[in-house]
Amino acid sequence: MRSVRTVAGAIALTVIGALALTGCGGGDDHPAKQAHSPRPSAPVSAKPTALTVGFYGSSDEIAAYKQAVDNYDAAQQSVTLTLETWPSAAAMMSDLTAGKPAPDVFLSGRGDLDVLEKDKLISPVDELLAARNVDLGDAYSREALEAFSADRHLTCMPYAATPQVVYYNTDIVDFATMSAEGLATPGNLDSGRWTIPTFAAAVSWASRPAAGIRAFSLPKTVEGLAPYLYSGKGKVVDDESQPTSLAFSDPSNQNTWDQLLPVLSGHGAMLSDRQLKKHTALQWFEQGKLGMLVGDRSLVPELREHPGLHWDVISLPSVSGTTTIGDYTGLCLSAHTKQTQAAADLLAYLVSKPAVSLVAQSGFIVPVNTEVAMSDDFLQPTQQPLHAKVFVNNTRSMHILPIPSETLATLDGQVGGLIGQLLKPGADVGGTTAEIDATSKPIFGALNASLSPSPSASGSASANGS
Repeated sequence: MRSVRTVAGAIALTVIGALALTGCGGGDDHPAKQAHSPRPSAPVSAKPTALTVGFYGSSDEIAAYKQAVDNYDAAQQSVTLTLETWPSAAAMMSDLTAGKPAPDVFLSGRGDLDVLEKDKLISPVDELLAARNVDLGDAYSREALEAFSADRHLTCMPYAATPQVVYYNTDIVDFATMSAEGLATPGNLDSGRWTIPTFAAAVSWASRPAAGIRAFSLPKTVEGLAPYLYSGKGKVVDDESQPTSLAFSDPSNQNTWDQLLPVLSGHGAMLSDRQLKKHTALQWFEQGKLGMLVGDRSLVPELREHPGLHWDVISLPSVSGTTTIGDYTGLCLSAHTKQTQAAADLLAYLVSKPAVSLVAQSGFIVPVNTEVAMSDDFLQPTQQPLHAKVFVNNTRSMHILPIPSETLATLDGQVGGLIGQLLKPGADVGGTTAEIDATSKPIFGALNASLSPSPSASGSASANGS
């Protein structure tokens, strides 16, 4: 199992030029110049090539992806596309690992690559994309390319990132007024960096129990606490390459618990269990009753539907260094597709600047194409949030949990209650964290057993690049 992979050498790609809207064919006509007429790699025939493309997310997110898919489908006469969707990455992986055929081209989180490779569900995409003039030069960060690279090949094409940030109500957490009163505030809102003591000042300022306003909501999940443990130079799992247990009780985390838990367990700091039974944290935030909320870019479109709500984004508070968690998503090519060239044409179109820009305009994704990420298609300066660059900056400090999405969902279901106990005043930190770690061991045991090669196998894809 991998955390963040490194490339043993240069990825075997020829960087030729930027891909335009439909620069997908591999012939001599240089189709990258044909900005509005994607060409298939095969001649038009009476019977179009049938391809499936898969995405996961909310219905609104799927609608954004569908715009790009429909554009390609409408421009092609030789291809017909069928869209397959799932509500989450975990739901998709559950289907694929149970034997459901993978779509010809599909979205995947980097954290699920070990499972996809172990089950031999994906094929490298580097040579196919190079033949279609896809530019992997300055348009993509090294981190994004490394995340999807192994054995000098690109296993999937980087597409977007999901760094966790703090959304804050600027009427409740008013940094300008706090600063005028001599309280600690973040120094640079574009970078979004701030410390636990500065966060504590914001929590104290925003907490107004008498008015029904709480300061902060932390998800009671492994993902909710992980970024602070990493930021404090501690451990989330016992082994980043092949975890066998959570490591919340590890001594390296003591400083983080000492700094963070007193802030979160203060009176009126967090939404209560009773409040969370009545409304979700997002709903409390939308009602103007919650100062700060953790989430990724996918929350932006929904929050914009509340014109009277004033909000912005900032990084997660730092213990010793700015760190967040999240995942890269990439577009993968099924190892079992019967239409490799046509599927590669589609993949090349979906990662082109115009196609990614179209999806970025919906507000849901943080594109890893740096040109799109720094454009108005993503930053959208006339709309909230004002400091959208925080998403891009946080991608650079994003730690990817070395835990597949299905396993994370299982862990959260098993240890969520214990994490809730940890956040209460006077919690037995040592005993509770030890119980969390012990509860996680059989879950990791089942994961590692599923990733192990069979006795008769000569090797396993999951061992490569570990």
